[in-house]
Amino acid sequence: MYFKTKKELDKYSTKENLLHQGYVAEVEHLEKPILKDFIKEKKETTLVCLDGVTDPRNIGSLIRSAASFKIDGIIIKERHFPNESKLMYKAASGSIEYMNIFEVSNINSTLKNLKNKNFWVYGFDGYGDKDFTDIKWQGNNVLLFGSEGSGMHEHTSKYADFLVKIEIDKKIESLNISNSAAIVFHHLNYLKKKS
Repeated sequence: MYFKTKKELDKYSTKENLLHQGYVAEVEHLEKPILKDFIKEKKETTLVCLDGVTDPRNIGSLIRSAASFKIDGIIIKERHFPNESKLMYKAASGSIEYMNIFEVSNINSTLKNLKNKNFWVYGFDGYGDKDFTDIKWQGNNVLLFGSEGSGMHEHTSKYADFLVKIEIDKKIESLNISNSAAIVFHHLNYLKKKS
């Protein structure tokens, strides 16, 4: 442990507009789990796949919600995962060490491989056919979320077996991705507890 002045602590946090509240920690990178090894060991697996989501705050909040509601892991494209972002770690509030984060080079080939391993892929889209609460949510599932601005890439959405939506008031265009994900994760966790 080192004692630093407020000015020295400010230097660590001003670049990303963070409040340090008197403490700054330097941590080592966590070990990267391998997706194909992980799915061999688990049954009834629920994974989240992020297609084009790059905002560190949203990713951090989503990780926090996923850990809170016992999601098994998050799949994200390697170059979109902001593993150096202090904003992401702050938004995750210490939950990142409890979440399996699978960094992959290609989302589409990963989804294709998961489908071949008996995973159902559910793409979340405001124009989806069914409300997500109407799904039974059994077996192995991938919850596919696109970026806030443009949603899922058109080619990636073709790997979804189903397009589902979260019913919200028609006056509101959409929800923030981390809010949407938290709603879905809570619902799935509730169903798991009931069964």
